[in-house]
Amino acid sequence: MLSPLRRVSSLRPSRNWICFSHMLAGQSTQETSQKIHRARVNTLLFGADRLLLTSRADTLDSYLMAKLSDSKFYNTYRSTAFMRLIRFCLERQLFDVALVLHDRMLKEGFVVVHSLSLRVAALDIVRKAKRLEDVAPRLQSLFEKKGYDVPAFLDLIHYLDDKRAAAALVDELAHEFVSVRQIKLSEHPDLVGELASINMRAKRLDAAQKWLQIFEDTCGTQDVLPVVTPYSDIMNTLQDIDPRNGEAIQDVLFRMKSAGVSPDVSVFNALIRVNLIQKRYQEAFALYHVLMDKRSDDLMPNDVTYKLLFRATHLLSRAPVARRHRPPDNAVPPRRLFREMLACHLEQTTGLPPWRSTVVSVSAFHLALRTFMAREDYAATFIIIRTLWAFGFQPNLQTYLIVFVSLLHRMKQEAKLPRQEDSYYLVDFLAHLRWNEDPDLHLFLDRIRHATEPTALSPIGIKTISHLLSLGEHVRHTNIDLPDVLTLPPFPGQIHHHRQHALIPTVAMLTGAEDASHQRTFYSPIPLARIVHKALLGELFRKAVHRGTDWDWKGAARPIIEETEREMIPEGIPRKLDGLERQRRVGHGGLPFAAARMKRRRRGARGGREIAFGFED
Repeated sequence: MLSPLRRVSSLRPSRNWICFSHMLAGQSTQETSQKIHRARVNTLLFGADRLLLTSRADTLDSYLMAKLSDSKFYNTYRSTAFMRLIRFCLERQLFDVALVLHDRMLKEGFVVVHSLSLRVAALDIVRKAKRLEDVAPRLQSLFEKKGYDVPAFLDLIHYLDDKRAAAALVDELAHEFVSVRQIKLSEHPDLVGELASINMRAKRLDAAQKWLQIFEDTCGTQDVLPVVTPYSDIMNTLQDIDPRNGEAIQDVLFRMKSAGVSPDVSVFNALIRVNLIQKRYQEAFALYHVLMDKRSDDLMPNDVTYKLLFRATHLLSRAPVARRHRPPDNAVPPRRLFREMLACHLEQTTGLPPWRSTVVSVSAFHLALRTFMAREDYAATFIIIRTLWAFGFQPNLQTYLIVFVSLLHRMKQEAKLPRQEDSYYLVDFLAHLRWNEDPDLHLFLDRIRHATEPTALSPIGIKTISHLLSLGEHVRHTNIDLPDVLTLPPFPGQIHHHRQHALIPTVAMLTGAEDASHQRTFYSPIPLARIVHKALLGELFRKAVHRGTDWDWKGAARPIIEETEREMIPEGIPRKLDGLERQRRVGHGGLPFAAARMKRRRRGARGGREIAFGFED
């Protein structure tokens, strides 16, 4: 039998167990420290990405320098932060900012990884050169180093293009790089497309043709089918040079067909845009129908496709354009166009609305919103605002402005019209409606008839904007007054907002008296939906005056919205989004879509630059 002393000693942990516990505790502390550091860098990158979309984008270098404090980023974590920021800037072609960060990193004694060091070294040679013509020998010696790859050379030619280097110099360096590194151009179509585009913009058509010919010959030698990327880049460049040059684009298409190259969505978008510029609306919509019929994982309409078509639909609905150009028989109605856009998005995201895709974007939603507001289709506008939130987007100042500008324009026009007996306009309803009122038809008519002015807010101005904002009833804590929808997830019953998410914009922001361009503030969709819903009630009120009191004009709004939803929203959208939101954040990693947008930012509509339609006149 063990003695009490031996029983106590047997319960003590062994020395090995203590060492193992200390090792586990050390690993846990290190992992926690890494997570904290990673979160800090991600926050900094998100902030930088948001800054790039404001009018203060040129202050990015000072912003990053101020944020790189020693207290938050230190030791090896500081080195990692520097390298991630440099890569962030290179991906967005912010080469001068990347060079400033690189200089500071070296000044603080950190060592840059070899591949990134070579990538920045070539840019530094160009930055320090007094004459760009003198950089060739030094760059050619850099090309011989093993770590200098095609992405690094693409950065170089983009930087040379920013510095307005001669296309002949870029062409010379490209031939040297391809020769020294034995580059197989069939494996790098992006490089071919970029070199062809640079030469075309400099009117060096023979040089551009030569690069494309080398690409096709290399593909033939290796018995591989050419990809569409160089041809798509050339067509985009042709549009930038002369949007009406349809013959040149047809030549590129013929060459693609001869080489057995299948078109991608960029080619379809280029052809749609050319036809819209030439007022060939039937051909433009025919191309869209072909694209929808042939859509697959590799060929899908994107947000540029739908922005082009929504803009064309909006123009065709305007009276002056409609008188000159009758909408073609194959034109897609805007409600169906919106439904097909959402359907393509759901195909890409396997039925998960909040996930990001190449199909929907804020600007695509905004163009759809403009289209329906211009058509005074407030039921469809209400559905778009509901969809915007359900698909993971938040309204911003531009969203509110689209609705307010359209309503104010209509109210201003209607306020000038002569008043006839038993004839009322939307401006009468909205101007006399009180923010917390359930309007009664007879009481409302008496209020309008006894008004001292044609509208209570004449002339239309600041007071009207303030009144419309009050109709959003942003002080409400529930949204039970809004009609529910059948397919889309409902708005949250209780409204909560983070510090950076205000409820509504101010009157000063809407009028431009307060500069809000530097703010990345998002607003609640519920007040805006409430305003649009009341505009729909105003349309029904006008009909109720003639139909009489037996018609439930307020109750008619719900079936109208339900029917509109069936037309615009595809089936199969989950009603609950909480779990999907978590999947979206986890599925895209620590730094999702916003800070990993298109590398070639200046050419991508989703990268922050709106596309130039070219056919609006």
